[in-house]
Parts: sequence; C-alpha cells; structure tokens
Amino acid sequence: MAAVTARVAACAVRACAVVAVVLGAVAATAAPAAAHPLGNFTSNVYAGLRVTPERVLIDHVVDLAEIPALQARQDMGARGGGPVAPEAAADYRRDECARVAEAITVRLDGEAHAVTVTGSRLTLPPGQAGLATLRLECDLVVRVPAIRGTARVRFRNRYLDARIGWREVTAVGDGTTLVASTAPVDSVSRRLTAYPQGRLGAPPDRRGATLTVSPGGDTVTPGARGRPGVTGLGPVDAWTDEYTALIARQDLTPAFALLAAVLAIALGALHAAAPGHGKTVMAAYLVGRQGSARQAAALGLTVAVTHTAGVLALGALLSATQAVAPERLYPWLGLASGLLFASIGAGLLRRSLRQRHAHRRHGHPHAHATPPAPTWRTLAVPGLAGGMVPSPSALVVLLGGIALGRAWYGVALVLAYGLGMAATLVGAGYLLLRARAGLERRTAGQAWPRLSAIWAALPMVTAGLIVVGGVVIALRAVLPV
Repeated sequence: MAAVTARVAACAVRACAVVAVVLGAVAATAAPAAAHPLGNFTSNVYAGLRVTPERVLIDHVVDLAEIPALQARQDMGARGGGPVAPEAAADYRRDECARVAEAITVRLDGEAHAVTVTGSRLTLPPGQAGLATLRLECDLVVRVPAIRGTARVRFRNRYLDARIGWREVTAVGDGTTLVASTAPVDSVSRRLTAYPQGRLGAPPDRRGATLTVSPGGDTVTPGARGRPGVTGLGPVDAWTDEYTALIARQDLTPAFALLAAVLAIALGALHAAAPGHGKTVMAAYLVGRQGSARQAAALGLTVAVTHTAGVLALGALLSATQAVAPERLYPWLGLASGLLFASIGAGLLRRSLRQRHAHRRHGHPHAHATPPAPTWRTLAVPGLAGGMVPSPSALVVLLGGIALGRAWYGVALVLAYGLGMAATLVGAGYLLLRARAGLERRTAGQAWPRLSAIWAALPMVTAGLIVVGGVVIALRAVLPV
C-alpha cells in the first residue's frame, strides 16, 4: 500500500512539474492579462474624500472583476469579444456615475447636500481568458456652506451595496484640518490599483466615514491615477492564470487546441487535488461504508459531472442575462452542499447507532457495526453535494471562449477540465478503498485488539465527521472569512 501511495505521489509531482514547464514555455505567447486579485466575481469600490472650506470633493473608483465586467459590457451592447461602441461607453459612464451620485449621502452638521458629477473616465483592462475587467472613475463634488468653525461631516456610500468585494474610504483636509476622522488618510490599495497581498483574504468593508472638520490647514495635491495590479497568487492559481491568458490567443490551430485541452485536463486534476469539493467529507463516506472500486469511481465521476454541468449551466445563464449576480448564487450553492452533506452524515450516524445497538442486544458487544454497502442511488447524493459549487476558474474559461466567439471551444475546455477532476477523484477513491481493505485484513484476527476496537467504531466516527464537515462547508459559505 505504501509503495502504491508513493508511486501515485511521485506521478502527481511529475505531472505538476510538466504543467509548470509547459505553461512557462508558452506564457510568452499569451496575452498580457491576469486574474483579478480578489476573484472573478468581485465588485470593488473606493471613495477618497477631500474636504475644502466650501466643498467636499469625492474621488470615486469602481473596479469590476471579469464576471461583473462581462455583465456591464453586455449592458453596453457588446456581444462576444467585440468592442464596445464609443457612444455606448459614454452613455454607460454617464448613467453609472449618476447612479453613484444617487447612492452617496453627504451631511454637514446633519443637513444633506446634493452630490454632482463633474467628470468621469472608463477603461476596460484585460483580464482572464480573453475577458476584460472594468474601471470606472467618477469625479464628484458636494457644495456646502463655508466652514467657519468646527463642523461634522458624515459620508455614506451605498453604491453596489449588495455586491461582494473591497470597500475603502479615505479622507483628507484641503485648506481644512480633520480634528477627528473614522477614515484613514492613505489608501492601502492605492485607489484599487495595488491590492496588498495580506488583505486579500479579508478585504476592508468601509462604506462610510464621520469627520470633525475645522477651517485652516495645508492644501493637498490629488494622488496619481493607475490600473489594478495583481498580487497574492498561489502556485495552482498562477498556473491557472497563465493558462487562461494562453487560451485567449486569437490564432487557434488544431495543435494548439489539443495542447489547451491537455492542459485543461491537467489543471482540472490539480484543482481537484486542492482543498475544496468536500473531498474530506467524501473520503469519510468511502472509508465508513463498504463499497467497491466501481462505486468509488462512480462517486468521483458524479462529482465531476455535477461540477461540469453546473459550470455550463451558469455560463449559459450569465451569457444570456445581466440579472444574475453569481456572487449571490455561490453562497447558496455552498450552503446547500454543506447541508446535504450534513444530512447524509446524520442518516449514516443514526443507522450506525441503530445497528450497533442491535448487535449488543443479540450478545455481540464487540461486533463491527458496519453499514451496508452503498447503492448507486446512495452514491449519487454525496456526488451531487461534492460537485454542486462550480469552479470560478472553469467558469471564466467557458465565458472567455464565448467572448472570443468560440462557445464550442469554451465548452470543450470545461469538459476537459471536468475529465481531469474525475481522474483525480476516482484515483483518490481507489486509494482509500485499498487503505480500507488493508485495515480490514489487520483487524480480522486478534493480533490487533485495540485496532479492532477502533475499527468497530469507525462507521460512527466517519458519520460524525461527515456531519461536522457538512456544517463547516455550510458555515464557510454564508459567513465572512
């Protein structure tokens, strides 16, 4: 068993090395684009306040990642990977900055004052897989009565309030002094252009500020403008980033399409080996029940098929309508997956306790209360739970193919990605069953009495782990990290 495990591990290392070398070799031919540092679904907002004696100037920046930017482009009338018409871009910039102004409230000593748009800029920097991101800058002004003594300014920004992402507010005095302020002076993200790596896991969520202002103070020169930077990518994310940049190439040949499919299989396998998909929970399910190699393969294939179908369905939905916000859908899918796992574990635990109690009543206190072997129907439920949440990377690959006018290409790559996932999950299931068989042989006799007792309790232990794992998955989906 140890030799088999070592060979599998060595193969995995070699596969990773091959993927890294191939991606490094072809990265030079890829488009100069990268994944958004905060994820493909995020909508990020910055507001920089500059308080003068008679005005509050607001430097408002919106940085949309690939998926919300795709929906915004659709709102501008863009189809596929085609350009946005200048008139449509100008209309979007005007209308969206007006929405920003409506969503902002500025009060001086309790009295609200109107927010006016004085300027705007719109750019579409390249993102993953041929998709664009979006950066909208709105210059806003709030004219207030001249500040002659100490005054209190309250600011609140409700723009894109329901979306997930980075929320930042800064404030400085310009010819005034901020005696007290709940907002920092400097932007840690440099106006959403350089997200610090240490904050990516827990981005700030500042949507308002309260300032105490007095007249008199230094003047301020507005900061330089820039474009978002990319930081904080792990190895698998970095390879995925290079891959999605690679497939955005316009010169698609049969040889290149085959290479992209092979790399999609490899990245799908690496993705399945990374944390996620409830693999720990599914492992507990396989170890705690009597199953065959064919059934372990069925469980892994069900996860891969469910995952691939979810990516295709969500991609089609996002391409057809701008009404769907995927960042709202994903927590619900994660919650459903976790609760489904927890219900499976609760059923297994109840069955194991009932069986153990029956054994004791018939005079076999140390008998193994092993649950019956899983059926094909019972395997489908944990497989569905494990593949219920689509991979954002696979979704971006699909949408990138659609944006390039090659929907078939995106679908083919997603299918290859799912094939790689299936290979990893089936292989992991096979190794788990081999490990289980080895433990069964050791506990068959009396040479390992303590291990035999542990083995007798294994079904209840694994059922409990499934319940706990499901609850953890559900909580992580609905609670901020």
